[in-house]
Amino acid sequence: MKKTAVFLFIVLLAATGLFITDHQTEKGLLGTLEYMLLPDPMANNTYDEGECTYYVFDKVKTQGDMIETSWRHAEFWAARAKTDGYTVNDEPAEGAILQTSRGEIGHVAYIETVNEDGSIDISEMNYREPYEVTERTITADRIDEYAYIHPKVNPRPKEMENRT
Repeated sequence: MKKTAVFLFIVLLAATGLFITDHQTEKGLLGTLEYMLLPDPMANNTYDEGECTYYVFDKVKTQGDMIETSWRHAEFWAARAKTDGYTVNDEPAEGAILQTSRGEIGHVAYIETVNEDGSIDISEMNYREPYEVTERTITADRIDEYAYIHPKVNPRPKEMENRT
């Protein structure tokens, strides 16, 4: 009986300690442990170097956002993003991804700015040739020719944790 009481006291003490500790950080102890232990979903760029998909993945990553590593060629990105629960629509936004299925394997670009006149400034790789990063403006009358994928916030941006 005495051993059982001591055991229950220790369990109660440990549970109280965990409860108090869990409320000491913004995300709680479990949230902090999850952040520290689970991998960053943007840690590895699996797209082919020199391609538009590789460039856009890295641009999204530097903003602390995320996209999936399994969308393959650009022509599939909008459909696969929608399937994966991302917002895909006809509304360009800064930090979103412009996508088209035109061309041999489609194309994606990163939206840098949405201008007051409705045009958008994009940056992209491999528009002309592999590894070449270019910038251009898509005029307002051509905006509806593309789909726009809106990245999600990366819940564990390991590279960003020391920037705040």
